[in-house]
Amino acid sequence: MKHSKIILISLVLIIGLFVVGCKNKSDEKPTLTIIGEDSATLNAIGELKPEFEKETGTKINIVALPFEESMEKSNIDLSQGTGLYDIVLQYNFSLSPFVRNDYVYSLDDLTKKIDKNKLDFENDLFQSDWEEVGYYYKDFKKPELGIKKVGYPFASNSMLMVYNKEWFENQEYKQRFKEKYNRELTVPATWDEVLQAAEFFTNPNKNQYGIVLEGAGGGWLYYQWVNMLNGLGGKVMDKNRGWEGNENTQILLDSEESLATMEMFTSLKPFNKGNFFDVDMYNQKELMKEGNVAMAIMWSDVLYDLIDIENPKSSKFGFEVVPGNVSMNAGGAFFVNKHSKHPEEAMNFIAWLMEKNNQIKMLKEGLCSPRKSAYNDSSVQNIPYLQALKTSLDRGVYMTEAGPDADVISQNITKYAQKVWRDELDPNSAINQLYKDVVKERKEVFKNLK
Repeated sequence: MKHSKIILISLVLIIGLFVVGCKNKSDEKPTLTIIGEDSATLNAIGELKPEFEKETGTKINIVALPFEESMEKSNIDLSQGTGLYDIVLQYNFSLSPFVRNDYVYSLDDLTKKIDKNKLDFENDLFQSDWEEVGYYYKDFKKPELGIKKVGYPFASNSMLMVYNKEWFENQEYKQRFKEKYNRELTVPATWDEVLQAAEFFTNPNKNQYGIVLEGAGGGWLYYQWVNMLNGLGGKVMDKNRGWEGNENTQILLDSEESLATMEMFTSLKPFNKGNFFDVDMYNQKELMKEGNVAMAIMWSDVLYDLIDIENPKSSKFGFEVVPGNVSMNAGGAFFVNKHSKHPEEAMNFIAWLMEKNNQIKMLKEGLCSPRKSAYNDSSVQNIPYLQALKTSLDRGVYMTEAGPDADVISQNITKYAQKVWRDELDPNSAINQLYKDVVKERKEVFKNLK
């Protein structure tokens, strides 16, 4: 009898522990792991994540890495199906391989169980920028079937003209400039004005330069070059989005505008600061901070490092849209991994980040928000580059390639622009060879896709 009671008590304890264990397991909140470039965007998300964790109990683990390392690790995880990262933050050139290889969810799949009120931010996004970074073909082999939404933008970036306020507002410089060029010294609105201002401010004997261009490979020169191309009225291809196109898409690089771009780009060489071939956006930022350069065309997501958010009026830099009538659409999207164990929680976190009050908070931490109305909030009007950025995004167009031929375009433009800079080719020869190589290599790319 005593033995039976012991057995009964033991069974009750075991069952009790099992029930408690099951309850604890069911109550356990997930951890979402996010990977992306170590940037102002992830820093801003990092500042906000404790609020989400407190509200929901869901933990957020952020993996912030240098750009190339973050891209490599996320690509390996997605291709191998290991599901290490629930949310991948990547840029528009990752859109095509992510979707073509079925690595990520579509928004239709992700938002099925989400309260529609949480998605009201969709009407407040910079639409053309969203389409650039987060839309794609339903079936890339049958483009006629239309497009689908793949990801919401985590940031809407562009490039701005950053200028040395002290120099452009200096009365002595203003007088000398007017005497030399017979016009007022103003922030350049055209590329001809950029060339004039760059020449005027350059004085190597005083370590003073007119401009600092990005000339490094890996896309940096390419972004500068296509900005100038579009500002002069040209385009790389006849299409509306970077991810669009096939083997029959018309290449427009054999144009007068392309030749003018190569000539203008190279004409800035005598007035350029830095070791051109080593300058990416990070080197460019540091060179501008030295204070002896008149201007630069800079990525919006590094501008936060140029200002003192506590005393923004003290900024020695001014900010304007780039020369010309159009600006670059860029940025990236939140992609949810198809091997994530928590896709619904991932979508809820993304929707929470997109709430207007959270976007405003992140603007103050350096985010280039994809929500238009966030830029109008009274609490952010002291950030000196925001209105120029909003104008830039409002007039934004496709400039950079994001299809399977993106590397062909970027690498060839970089290659031939660098050859001209080294005086190995004249601009006309470079454009002719650039066009031929792009046409030839694109055929191989699309041939291998079939």
